[in-house]
Amino acid sequence: MEFFDYATRARLIARAHTAVLAAAALAGVVFFPLLTHAAPAVGATAPDFALKDLSGRNQRLSEFRGDVVVLTFWASYCGPCRVALQSAGNAMAAGEGAPAVLGVSLDRDAARAASVAASLGLQFPSLLDAGQSVGRLYDVQHLPLTLLIDREGTVRQAWARDPVPAEILIRNIRELDP
Repeated sequence: MEFFDYATRARLIARAHTAVLAAAALAGVVFFPLLTHAAPAVGATAPDFALKDLSGRNQRLSEFRGDVVVLTFWASYCGPCRVALQSAGNAMAAGEGAPAVLGVSLDRDAARAASVAASLGLQFPSLLDAGQSVGRLYDVQHLPLTLLIDREGTVRQAWARDPVPAEILIRNIRELDP
């Protein structure tokens, strides 16, 4: 039985292709959720992390539980990030009920990040994520990324690519504290 007719051979090839496609589909269903990591969606709990600030002190997001937090991811090479950092700073200076503000620099060079923070006169901690582990945890795809986190640690608003205007950020903060 060394000779197969074309129809038999075609059926065998079709079955092999079907088995390969089925295995690939099953692998996609099983492993795809493990391989992808989405940013925390509005309404989800913001993942906790710990990073050193530019002065070398450890800062942990969970230490700010009980406060409204503005979390802004930035990098020195990102022009719009500078506007986002200034908006966050303006929100911090909004007076009573002002949020805690944290900047997370994705720069690998601490000196460069510190230089930008100093040139902008930032009055809030900038944390250095040189290994970009927190950037991956938050699935930062576009800079700047600004998150508004409520007192319970839930993400209430997110703005990516474009800096959020200070007045919009302040309005959203005030809506969290009636």
